[in-house]
Amino acid sequence: MLGMLPPSAGKNEEAFFQKPVGTGPFRFASWTHGDQIAMTANPTYWKPGIPKVEKVTFRFIPELSTRTAALRSGELQVIDRVTPDLVETLKGTRGVKVLDVPAIEAQRWIFQLGKEPVKDQRLRQAISLAIDRGVIIKELLKGYGRPVDSPVPPGLIGHMSLPPKVYDPEKARQILKQAGYSNVSVDIVLMKDFYPKQLEITQAVAAMLGDVGIKLNIKNLEIASAREQRTAGTYDLFFSGWAHMPHDPDWYFGQWFTKAGSEKLTRYSNPKVEQLITEGRVPDAKVRQAKYEELERIVWDEDAEIWLYYTVAIYGVSDRLRNFEARRDYYVLLSDVSIA
Repeated sequence: MLGMLPPSAGKNEEAFFQKPVGTGPFRFASWTHGDQIAMTANPTYWKPGIPKVEKVTFRFIPELSTRTAALRSGELQVIDRVTPDLVETLKGTRGVKVLDVPAIEAQRWIFQLGKEPVKDQRLRQAISLAIDRGVIIKELLKGYGRPVDSPVPPGLIGHMSLPPKVYDPEKARQILKQAGYSNVSVDIVLMKDFYPKQLEITQAVAAMLGDVGIKLNIKNLEIASAREQRTAGTYDLFFSGWAHMPHDPDWYFGQWFTKAGSEKLTRYSNPKVEQLITEGRVPDAKVRQAKYEELERIVWDEDAEIWLYYTVAIYGVSDRLRNFEARRDYYVLLSDVSIA
């Protein structure tokens, strides 16, 4: 997650990021806040013949329906985060193709672990047991999702197969009764329109939780407001996916499972887990795998989060594009791309 910057950038960051320079295949041209960023080919790029297009424009269009219409009309060449219910529409559109790839991303709900009532592991376990993840994957995602068997997705160091999170509403009711919970109410915060199908999925889970006696109050907030609530800790659950963009789970573990990393996120604190994260910061892959497996068993058994499903990344792409790669990490890299 590091980039190469000139020494002067650190002295005047705000001005630098209004008009950044770098060493990549494209040069910054202009930025219209909330609308688009335009880039032009870097004629001094070190790799001959790269990039293959003269200009690239990244446009920010929150509404997926608008993005989809623009792709179908030829106005756009690539859109990402396509929802499963639009796949057949795009496949049936002349000049458009759909690419999908298992993402290195888990869709997860985080708990505010310093807050009642979700700091109680029994309640977290009951919530997990009340969720039918298979229905979410089959009905809402139309198969474009994979069951979670580890906090770390397949393909990364640390992935392992843990006992599945089963759907057992009767056991959830028993746990709630034994713990003395009756008509418990829990708030979940969503970043509006951030993840595909998130509201529909949350509404479906709300019905599942209601069936065992847990009322889930959905707060679908603008992204900035949602993140403010996350920082302030004024939530019980928070819908938060996690793509492992550096392709290394230390970023994930360090952010969410160390005391320093989680102090404005989940408030998670477990000295043993923190120790294992530190011990995993070595160049020996076998040692890292062993440490990660041990810490994952701990957080898995704690129900420290609700792991819903592994994401499938779906892209809509113009069939005029050549050499576009649908990536597992959601990076849209365009240096090798050309238009026929």
